[in-house]
Amino acid sequence: MLAWEEFITQLESQLGPEIVDEWLRPLKILKFDAANLYLEAKEPFQIHWFEEHVRPLLKEKFLNNNSRPIRVHLSIPGNSPKTKTKAEDPSFEIRPDPLEADYTFSNFLSASENLIAHKLLLELTSKTLAWASFNPILIYGPKGSGKTHLLTATAHELKKDMRVFYVKAETFTEHVVQAIRLGKMQEFRHAYREIDVLIIDDIHIFSRKNATQEEFFHTFNTLHTLGQQIILSANVAPSQLIDIEPRLISRFEWGITLGLEKSNQMEAILDAKAKLWGLKLAPAVIPLILSEITSRPIEALQALALRSDGTQIEELAARLLLKDFLTQEQENALTAEQIVKSIAAHFGIKPEDLLGKSQMREFALPRQIAMYACRERLKMPFQKIGELFGRDHSTVMASVKQIQKGVLEKKRDLLEAIRSL
Repeated sequence: MLAWEEFITQLESQLGPEIVDEWLRPLKILKFDAANLYLEAKEPFQIHWFEEHVRPLLKEKFLNNNSRPIRVHLSIPGNSPKTKTKAEDPSFEIRPDPLEADYTFSNFLSASENLIAHKLLLELTSKTLAWASFNPILIYGPKGSGKTHLLTATAHELKKDMRVFYVKAETFTEHVVQAIRLGKMQEFRHAYREIDVLIIDDIHIFSRKNATQEEFFHTFNTLHTLGQQIILSANVAPSQLIDIEPRLISRFEWGITLGLEKSNQMEAILDAKAKLWGLKLAPAVIPLILSEITSRPIEALQALALRSDGTQIEELAARLLLKDFLTQEQENALTAEQIVKSIAAHFGIKPEDLLGKSQMREFALPRQIAMYACRERLKMPFQKIGELFGRDHSTVMASVKQIQKGVLEKKRDLLEAIRSL
């Protein structure tokens, strides 16, 4: 179908040729007429991706000869558009995500860096403080800083006498996509707006999800106008969120924003969780996890709890039980040399040009990004980065600050390059 091919070709400039080739061109055309196009996807996730990223663009860009929008219908093998099956019209029920039973305030080890956020939520849930002055509440911090634990603990306390709806950002997105596909937006809005408290974890995942952001904007406005509480978490402060609409970011800053830091007391946290889960560990096991599974220590400990037979786990047994975690950690280990090679390849230059002396922009910008990545991802000292790039530490500091400034100012070409990398 010519109109479809022209449409996805147009999207190459917006989404990129690789994205179009991966997600759109494999869609199989089943049939079409002047007003409808029926496509078949390989799997449900491909439909989910289409609904989120492409559906919002159809109305303006996918038109027939009479300049009227062509409706696109998606199905998966065995669910033909000619024969309506039960799979096409599933019962639509929106439920909050389940709460982790042990994510309570009493089980939260509050490091000195995170005392303010912990105390605020604890006092709000015990009604020592009034909610009205803090709406919304947004807690931000890196993975492992305790955001999910605090939000879950808050939900546990509030649900005792309030209508609390707790979901992860991925779940909210799935609900939006399903509601749009099934024409069930009224049911969606009823579920998300007839409540006392909305808690959403990891809202940075809304990045570039236009339909999700649009619906969340209206949900936020409705709840805020009614005086209902909104509690959110993200991996960065609102001003640093990437590809989130400015009108949403401004609303995130209406109430109170609190930062969390990754605790330097992780050994104590793992020890407490091991006792909570009834794990018997040899003294060397927790140091093993902290030194060799740095990205997901709590998940690794939880895996041990699920895989153990109740006897004491020695270091060798822990290595065998966590072999998949250890392997993945090794595969994901990042080095300065890998950063240099990846960034050079992305910009189509040689690694030696990136490490060289030339100040031409085609080399200087990738070099600054590489320095920034070494600092942000590897936490390398400025002096060490300078040694790698043949610069003094003041030059490295200036380069890193330049990229940080571009990120804060949300320079589109820079953000897209960093995201791709």
